[in-house]
Formats: sequence, structure tokens, C-alpha cells
Amino acid sequence: MNYTVFQWINGWAGHAASLDTTMVFITNSAPVVAVVFMLLLWFSKASRSSAIAKQYTVLYTVISMMLALVINVALHHLYYHARPFVTHHVHQLVSHSKDSSFVSDHGVLVFTIAFMLLLRKDAWGYAALIWAVLVGISRMYVGVHYPADILGAAVLSWGTGAIVLLSAGRIEPVAQVIFRVYNGIAKRIPALSKYNHTT
Repeated sequence: MNYTVFQWINGWAGHAASLDTTMVFITNSAPVVAVVFMLLLWFSKASRSSAIAKQYTVLYTVISMMLALVINVALHHLYYHARPFVTHHVHQLVSHSKDSSFVSDHGVLVFTIAFMLLLRKDAWGYAALIWAVLVGISRMYVGVHYPADILGAAVLSWGTGAIVLLSAGRIEPVAQVIFRVYNGIAKRIPALSKYNHTT
């Protein structure tokens, strides 16, 4: 089933240049879009209380992402699953190392953002989820991941997101230090002063 679904999605590659270009763009731009998402949340023009909530969301997302990526590094060391292009003839549209494919780092990146926004009930949550799904599909389309790699990333991201939110009380002292440092910097930079939300 894993290979069958991959084969169906990857089978579309190489037939339409415009679709290939779009999928390559989506897969390559994921880290950039992730950074933009976080910056837009942090520098929100919402009301003070809402802006503070969004900055907490960014903080929780980063912690959740770091936790998920650390777990993923351990998974890659403990279990090697060859990428599709290593064991099969595929339409590979982007270059990639032959490291373990399970789970997808790109998947962890995008689903951590999407799930944290949803768990925090942020208005951008569903848009981020759609983007995450598109990135996941693009990773299969370009030939570097199986469906299980993407689903594994989604499960891992949901799990670490839930753990971080359940541990919010223990994270609070760290959050306060980060906010104090940021606010101290923001007071000295006029462009950032309006985003100085003292908690």
C-alpha cells in the first residue's frame, strides 16, 4: 500500500512541466514559508492579548519542532528505511542524499506548525494544514518520500505539540526569559517597539 500510493502520486511527475515546476517550488520553498509563517505570527498587528498569544504560539511551535527533530534524528539512527529512488525506478525531480526516509524532516517542519496553530485555535491553522498536506504530497511527487514518511511526520508532530502544550507550565520560566530579552531589544529598535508586548 505504501509503495502503491507513492507510485500513483509520483507517476504524475514528468508529464506536465508546469505541474513539475509547481511541485518542486512547493517542496523547496517549505523552509522559507515556515520562517515567514513564524515571523508573521510573532510580528502580528492584533490586539495586545492576541499578539501575546501568537508569540507564545511561535515559542511553543519552535520547542515542539526541536523536540520532533531530535526524536527524528534518533529514529534515523535506529531504523533505516531506503528512500524510493534508492530501491525503485522513480521520477526524481530533486536531488537528495540516500539517508533514511522515515520520518520526513520536511513533514515534521510543516505539520508541527499546522498542528500547533490548530491546537492553539489560531485562525491560520487550517490554511497551515492545507499547506502542510501540499508539502507532503510534493515530497512524494518529487520522488524522495513515501506516504508513511509523511504520515509518520504528522503523528510525531501532533505528539510533540501535545506534549509541549501539556508542559506549558514548566516552559513558562523559559518563555518569560525569552520575552524579557526580546522586549529589552525591541525597546531600543523603533521598528520593533510596537511589537513589544510586555507580559
